[in-house]
Amino acid sequence: MEENDEQRRALIHEYYQIYRALQKRHSLREHSHFDIYGNNLIEIWEYKGERKGRCICKVKEDTEIACYQRAKGSLQGGRTLV
Repeated sequence: MEENDEQRRALIHEYYQIYRALQKRHSLREHSHFDIYGNNLIEIWEYKGERKGRCICKVKEDTEIACYQRAKGSLQGGRTLV
């Protein structure tokens, strides 16, 4: 169990390193929700001042780890941020 916790922590740390770097350059805000019923969600929105702009990333998965993995991959691809 400890090995899985370490992998989870490392994945979340990697995700937030990528997200925070992009957040500073593109005025991004994140909304996330995780629960035991599999309603796991990460949304990242671009803002212009206080106005919500376009959705950069929207990920829904059964597990928290899968959600972070997909969101991390989406941010690393950078296809939506130009």
